[in-house]
Amino acid sequence: MNRLRVAHLRLLVPFVVLAWRATLPIGDNSFLWHVRAGTLQLESGSVLAADPFSFTAFGEPWRTQSWLAELGYGWLERVTHGIGWVPLMKFVAMSLTIALLGLVIYRVGKARPWLTLGGMLLLVWQGTPFGVARPALLGYLLLAIVIAVAHTKPAPLWILPPLFWLWASVHGMFVVGLGYLFLDGLRKRSRKQILAAAISGLATALTAHGLGTWWILVQFFENRGALDLISEWQAPNFSNPFIVPMLIVLVGLIVAGALGRLAPAQLWIVIPFVAFGVLAERNLWPAVLALTPIAILGFAREGPIKKPATSEPAAINWAIAVTMIAVAGLGVTRPVELRDDRFPSREAVSSLNEGPAFHGTAVGGYLIFADWPDRSVFIDDRAELYGESGFQRFHDLRNGVDVQDTFAELGIDQALVSADWPIVDYLELLGWDYRYEDEHFVVMAAS
Repeated sequence: MNRLRVAHLRLLVPFVVLAWRATLPIGDNSFLWHVRAGTLQLESGSVLAADPFSFTAFGEPWRTQSWLAELGYGWLERVTHGIGWVPLMKFVAMSLTIALLGLVIYRVGKARPWLTLGGMLLLVWQGTPFGVARPALLGYLLLAIVIAVAHTKPAPLWILPPLFWLWASVHGMFVVGLGYLFLDGLRKRSRKQILAAAISGLATALTAHGLGTWWILVQFFENRGALDLISEWQAPNFSNPFIVPMLIVLVGLIVAGALGRLAPAQLWIVIPFVAFGVLAERNLWPAVLALTPIAILGFAREGPIKKPATSEPAAINWAIAVTMIAVAGLGVTRPVELRDDRFPSREAVSSLNEGPAFHGTAVGGYLIFADWPDRSVFIDDRAELYGESGFQRFHDLRNGVDVQDTFAELGIDQALVSADWPIVDYLELLGWDYRYEDEHFVVMAAS
């Protein structure tokens, strides 16, 4: 049996990074309302089919795509009496995602530890802003499983239909996985894989929503206007350092093609996923997951791997491994916090009276988690529910447009908003009073 080398132990570095990344303060718009949707479904014994959380769209038809993930979130909150489990969940899901893709890269790169480490760090870099607790996190892991299955010979295609049933119950990104599986089948000219993709697609209609699983997606993309008002659905900002991994992947693909290492059949994957990745900011991470095992061919050197000139003492290997595991353990056990620039303090919320209040999408998610059913929300980030008109109304109000008429129509006489929003100055002109103020949020009310 070959002794584990220090070069192999370096592959633990990405997981140390993930352990510390997992406990950054929670700032995701939707995670908190997903938890409350889970507890509500546990109590009612059925999946949600209408909005229970807002006063602007209450009772409107709305199916929650991520019902199974939400049940898990709700159960974990109930069992642990809080959300202290979030860092461990994020660490495990992201680590499994990186490990699966690392194995694929290791195989494609002809077992070169340094090349594998580079590919894994690239994935960690690109995945850092996507490693949030929302159900999409589980979708990334399931996409990694599909990619790993497609790179396995012979591929265990029998696991795909139940996997896609699970995925369709967790997140709408299952369509990306189906697309990858179908395109990879075309690349291989594998009728079995294309058939497996078709059967997996049928399996997604057997979830709690039935064919409604697909109708959710139709409704979601019918509200394209609302998505255009959400930053993560806009085209990537090429000045952002977190787009660099995608650019490195593109360089790898170009070099692989120039060196003749990119087979023409691989363009079935390359062209659609490059286009997918540059279409919207939120597509970067799944695109990089799909493309990195191909792009790595552009960086792989030809020839045999050089063996180390001298053997390495086992004690050194074990010392390095134990040190990195200890550092990772310290990271993942840090306490859970919420970002104070995204979510208001309890003092701010307590300064609100009963009744409708104006606020933003992130605050809406927090209020659903922390104060529902005692308080219904004006808006959160459910684009498929509020639609373009709902999000446009929110953006207009935030900028001080049609405030008096809209507030009178909805019976709103108080607001919990970011301190730098234009509506703050407008409400001052109307004579509204400050009830609470801190570095990030203000609460104002009609005098």
